[in-house]
Amino acid sequence: MRFEHFHSRLLPSLTCAVLAAAVLAAALPARAAEPLFARMNTDKGEILLVLYPELAPHHVDNFVHLARTGFYDGTKFHRIIQGFMIQGGDPNSKDADPRNDGMGGPTLRDVLDDQEWQQVEKVNEMLARKGYAGLTGSANLKAEFSHTSKHVRGTLSMARSRNPDSAGSQFFICVADAPSLDGQYTIFGHVVMGMDVADEIVSGEKNPAAGRDYPAIPVAITSMDVIEGTAGLTPDEAKAWQDLDPAFRSAH
Repeated sequence: MRFEHFHSRLLPSLTCAVLAAAVLAAALPARAAEPLFARMNTDKGEILLVLYPELAPHHVDNFVHLARTGFYDGTKFHRIIQGFMIQGGDPNSKDADPRNDGMGGPTLRDVLDDQEWQQVEKVNEMLARKGYAGLTGSANLKAEFSHTSKHVRGTLSMARSRNPDSAGSQFFICVADAPSLDGQYTIFGHVVMGMDVADEIVSGEKNPAAGRDYPAIPVAITSMDVIEGTAGLTPDEAKAWQDLDPAFRSAH
């Protein structure tokens, strides 16, 4: 079933979700006062994002981990709707077949570091000795919906399936206000610089043969850099941060 209405095809697994939540919760680092940014480099230019760990800590940690491990490199914006949003982050979009785009996400191995994965392998060995299948499959995040933050132009939010606790790696950037999404999808950041890039992406021609909202020439994310604090910003980025509406500098 093709992804619709920001849904990604991520089948929930109670056992996997419980284990992943426990490991990630134990691994959450102390929060710094400095802002946290993600520099998304694309075929069309840069989109700089400020992340909101105080609003959606698990979603931000997930996004940061995937960015730092190169998970997003080569993924494409596989869904564009003018006057609404652009969506990307699906590992399936790295291949040449657009028919599976919108259905992928990270596995447990993708979201755990080496030490954490070793713990999972030990559990899997114990389960195997008892004749049980191991812990594998997709990694799903529990919802971190906000009742105060709104989906407005520039909002960075997380795609999911109909199950609220099913976000993985797919995200979307609103190119217009979308109040119908408020309280239904997890907001975890905002665009600081590069809305012109998002506008260019969303205005691209579509390929109806591949899917209703699939772009004819999908724009790829070439790399993603995580920046802790303003010292790592370029002069242009620092100016964009300085000029950003204070309402979007942190969760609101």
